[in-house]
Amino acid sequence: MKQVVTLIARFLLRGLPTVLTLVLLVVVAVVGHRLHWKMPSAASLVSSEKPARADWCMEHGVPESQCLICRGKAAVPDGEGSSPILQEGATGGTPEKPRPVQFATPESVSKAGIVTTKAETRPIASVVTANAEVGYDMTRYAQVGSRAAGSVTMVRVRAGDRVKAGDLLALIDSVAVGTAKSEYLQAATQVSARGVAVERLRTSTTAGFRNQADLVTAEAELKDAEIRLFNTQQNLITLGFTLPPLAAGAIPSATDLRLLGLPSAITADLDANRTTANLLPMVSPLDGVVISRGIVPGELVESGKALFVVADTSRMWVTASLAPADARRVAVGQELTFTPDGVADELVSGRVVWMSTEVDEKTRTVQVRAEIPNADGRVLAHTFGGARIAVARAEAAVVVPAEAVQWDGTANVVFVRVNSTVFAARTVSIGAQEDGRVEIRSGLRSGEQVATAGSYVLVAQLNHEKLGAGCTDD
Repeated sequence: MKQVVTLIARFLLRGLPTVLTLVLLVVVAVVGHRLHWKMPSAASLVSSEKPARADWCMEHGVPESQCLICRGKAAVPDGEGSSPILQEGATGGTPEKPRPVQFATPESVSKAGIVTTKAETRPIASVVTANAEVGYDMTRYAQVGSRAAGSVTMVRVRAGDRVKAGDLLALIDSVAVGTAKSEYLQAATQVSARGVAVERLRTSTTAGFRNQADLVTAEAELKDAEIRLFNTQQNLITLGFTLPPLAAGAIPSATDLRLLGLPSAITADLDANRTTANLLPMVSPLDGVVISRGIVPGELVESGKALFVVADTSRMWVTASLAPADARRVAVGQELTFTPDGVADELVSGRVVWMSTEVDEKTRTVQVRAEIPNADGRVLAHTFGGARIAVARAEAAVVVPAEAVQWDGTANVVFVRVNSTVFAARTVSIGAQEDGRVEIRSGLRSGEQVATAGSYVLVAQLNHEKLGAGCTDD
């Protein structure tokens, strides 16, 4: 029994300091609650000088005799771009309840890092931003291939060369071309011969030496020959040849047909007697730049396979990927500004010309395309960057830096300078945002001084005062 008592005594002695500490903390808490002890304000922490404690507002950290909040008095503007506390609300109607934030001294304002600037009137645009990529204008982009299988005889251009529509890119030696030219020559010869025969029979029939049946048969044979000639002409046109006008009954020369479609600069260097009739010229369909070349002389090529890519780079496409919510604000005709990654000073602008009618299944974004001029060729295809689309514009808006606008938990506010130690929280309605500036649609006038840097200190103090119980009048 004696051992048990000893153990209990030792336990109580060990825990006695802890118990006494807890009791002391409870006593301090009860006394502090009854005497209304409070945490010091931000203004009191940064203030280097304090008046006598008898004249000190513990709630707001300023002299009791100067505390505007407690005494319900209005601060007097000092005339240095200041404004009265009372101002019409964000809706432009009934003035809102004054919500001043007061510092003990001007030095306290400076130590809190608060800087002010004037609200100004200037143009501002509401923009939508998105990632974007430059691409070729696909209406001015061509993949050029041979219209017949064969072997490459000559290549006239390299990647990067500028060409005009109709310029020769390469020559293809194709048996199909030689066959088509031969059939055309045969058909023209048949038409010429049948035409002469019909005229002879028509004269003989008129004179009574031949019957009408022979003339009808000859005319039918002429018509059949003309159809075959038409078919052979279409075959050559399909291969890309332009046929010169041919008089009725005339027969093209073999030399002209052999060099058909070849530019004079090429034919001048060819021996007309030794040059094959199988040559098929590949020409550029548009003015532009040779983007790629995929053949060399002697290579076998197939019909329909792209051998050259030619693009007009004087106009490019910028395709932006917008969030569906942003896409609803964009319309065809709005201005788009593109900034290439890593080159912030090279801005290019154009107009939105197309909007997708669907959301991409993989990226869940909406594609928007703009056309931008590129006469100097500085904008390169497949360049990534950022796009800004101006969806609205105000020519004379009240504008403040974005850091001046704070959220007090219920609304956007700015802090207007009343005098050297007092700022008034003003509820505002914001609009467009551009380049770190925000449009203030209501609640603020142009020329009023607002806190920018350090305004977060003011909103913190404002919210801190909401939690306090307040102080009483003398």
